[in-house]
Parts: sequence; structure tokens; C-alpha cells
Amino acid sequence: MATISLAEPLPLSERLLRPWNAFWFAPRDAATLSVMRIAVGAVALYWEASYTLDLMRFFGPDGFFPLVDVQLARGSTFPRSYFELASDRTVIWAMHGAGLVVLALFTAGLFTRITSVAALFVVLSYIHRAPAVASQAEPILAMLLLYLCLGPCGARYSIDRILQRRRAAAKPGASVASNEPGPSWTATVSTRLIQVHLAMAYAAMALAKLNDGFPLVDGEGTYHAWWMGEAAWWLAARPYSPLLDVTGGLTNNVLLVNAWTHAIVLFEAGFAIFIWRPAFRRCLLWVAVPMWLSLAVITGLAPFCLLMLVGNLAFVAPEAMQRRFGASAG
Repeated sequence: MATISLAEPLPLSERLLRPWNAFWFAPRDAATLSVMRIAVGAVALYWEASYTLDLMRFFGPDGFFPLVDVQLARGSTFPRSYFELASDRTVIWAMHGAGLVVLALFTAGLFTRITSVAALFVVLSYIHRAPAVASQAEPILAMLLLYLCLGPCGARYSIDRILQRRRAAAKPGASVASNEPGPSWTATVSTRLIQVHLAMAYAAMALAKLNDGFPLVDGEGTYHAWWMGEAAWWLAARPYSPLLDVTGGLTNNVLLVNAWTHAIVLFEAGFAIFIWRPAFRRCLLWVAVPMWLSLAVITGLAPFCLLMLVGNLAFVAPEAMQRRFGASAG
């Protein structure tokens, strides 16, 4: 009878598929996704609530964006937003309130499998009804909500988990340990999709800055603010945009402006490449905090910067989340 040696090399197909399957499908805990659900839901709730004072201006029948013009601009009359199904002000206000409730339930983790999909539908309804007011934050928000729908983002730190533990405790002879959520391959797929998409976003931002430029007034040459090291100044000097005016400290500090500008590009390019290396991951994640907070100050794009920080959480191991927030927390 023929025997197979343990030292016999694996077929090429199996050697290639093993790392692929381990990367995408090796089961992992849902602690990271659950923390991200809370953070993404909170930003989404703030984002929708910010429309309240101008709800009729943006989504009303007599607002800035008539439905006919929006449909003409996108080339389709098929409804992509539930706001397109209503023309009465009372109904629009009711839809707005229902959207806030859905996002609140998603953030708290109640009926998460349903509210995660509903939360994505709510956000997309606002984006599709008034695309002209969308900023850099909306694509990142929609992306995170989409991938959170795919994984068990309510398995931990949620009302669903609290109710599940109470039901288990009510059963005779049931143990808390036996009711703990186990690792899931869907949590891995959801996390990996966020990681890959986020790394691509970082790479796209870095490439956009390296290719940025506009012709000079005299028509001779092109001005590249990022290559020249002056882009940080132009971001901070824009009127009405920054959360805080820091131009006073940058006016006579050319070296600081140059260093800050080049650091932004290097960080974005380096993140896309080196975040996959565990030796660099912790450093990049810590550097991301002051980087995005400072960009929020000088650009005024606080939701976008916060969402990028939230997206970075996908690279934090579930074990680290459990040590910080508790392994068996409801």
C-alpha cells in the first residue's frame, strides 16, 4: 500500500489557496465589528440629525433640489430614495424621524440584522435625494454600513446580546460560558472588505495629491501645492471651512507647513502599503489619530475625518477590543 510522505510538497493550487482562505475566511470574533457598529452608527445619527433644520430646503417638494432635476441629472426616474415617494411635508418629516429611530436602534444594537440593512437604506435615501450636498464623508459612511451588514456586528456590545444572555440565563441549567458568541467567518469577510476598501481609499487619496495641480495664471507651467509643500497652508487658509483658525501659527513657519504637507502624503501612501505588516500596524494606527484630528481642524470635514478613524478600527484585533471593552460584555 502506497504511503504519502509528510515531507511531500503540497500542490501549487493548495499552497495558493491556503493563504487566501485564511485571509478571507478564517473565523474571528465579532468584537471589532461590534465596536465599529457603535461608532459608525453614532456618526450616521449625527449626520442625519444635521439635516433637521434644513430638511425642507434639501428634501422638500419646493426645496433647492426639485425631484425632476435630480432624476434628470442621474438619467433615471426609478426611485432610489424613499423621499421620492412623498411630496407632503408631514410625510417627509415622518420619514426623517423614522430614519433617526432606525439609526439609533442600529447604534444600540437592537434587531441588528434588520436595522443594519435599514440603516444603509436610510443613508442612501438621503444621498440619492440630494447628491449635490454630499461631501467626502458620505462614500465612506455608505461603505462602512454596507460591509457591517455582512457580518455579525451586533454579536457583542449590543441590546441584542443583552437580551440573548437574559434568555439563556432563564433556561434551567444553562451556563453563561456556553452562550458566548463564537468566531465567525462572516465577521472575517466583513472585516477584510473594510480593510481592503480602506487601504484602497488611502492609496487613492495619496495618488490624487501627487497628481494634483492647476495651470499658472501666465499659462507657463503648473502649480502643485502638495509637491511644493504648501497644501496644508491652503487648507487652513480657506475661509469658513476650518473649525479653528491656525493660520496665525503657520504664517511665518514655512518649515512646519512643508513638513505637515509632506507628512500627510507620506502617511496616506504608507498606510496603504504598510498597514498589512504587523510590525508597522500599531504605529500607523496611533499616528492616524493626530493626523485625522488635525485635518478635521483645518479642513472642517469632521465627519469624514472621524469616519476614517473609525474605519481604521478594522485593523484592531478582536482580542484587543475584548481586553479593552470586556470579552463577555452585553
